[in-house]
Amino acid sequence: MYAHQQPLQNTQNRLLAGFPSEELTALHPHLEQVSLSHGQIIISPDEPIEFVYFPLNSLLSLVTLMEDGSTVESGCIGREGMAGVPILLDANTTPMQTLAQIPGQAVRIKAGIIKKAFDRSSALQKLFHRYIHTLIVVGSQSAACNRLHQIEARLSRWLLMSSDGVSSEELHLTHEFLGTMLGVRRSGVSETASKLQGSGLISYRRGHIQILDRKNLETAACECYGMVKAEYNRLFG
Repeated sequence: MYAHQQPLQNTQNRLLAGFPSEELTALHPHLEQVSLSHGQIIISPDEPIEFVYFPLNSLLSLVTLMEDGSTVESGCIGREGMAGVPILLDANTTPMQTLAQIPGQAVRIKAGIIKKAFDRSSALQKLFHRYIHTLIVVGSQSAACNRLHQIEARLSRWLLMSSDGVSSEELHLTHEFLGTMLGVRRSGVSETASKLQGSGLISYRRGHIQILDRKNLETAACECYGMVKAEYNRLFG
């Protein structure tokens, strides 16, 4: 269940803040701020997408589910983006799952309302087309990263992306959840996190990770982090 809905406080979400002022004004009565809990599923596989979500300080994960029950994270969505893109592409469902990886606040709007706004506004179409391009880049890069790069580089990249997504150096995560997101066993996550902690890049205690040395964590990460971030900055500033 969702926590009680709250009055809309702000537009910390960078994509939402990029809306043309007239469109944002028109949509404002339909925007509502909600609290998302850890692990909460907001888009279920093959079920109609009812709402589009713009994270404020929460982090969402796109998860691919396999027949044997295994899962792999295909991308994450923080304050730079939105969940529910299939609605804009005239696809009312998706085989992928979207869940709240880091709890927090998000702004949501009914899918039908945002689709109507998208259809009538060329400015919104331009904005969303750029964002959809970045999602394609992220998905392609994640596939290559999972195939080619070692877990230390992948975990470093993922921690940096998560930090950017919630605009915080503190991340509330468990090894079990990290393992799910990276597609590796919990023991592999524990060993790698301990190595990063031993190098002074992060500190870790149960359910909590603090980035201590971002510069060297970026060095430890694979090139995927820098490439994706540069592409987003190129298109959105």
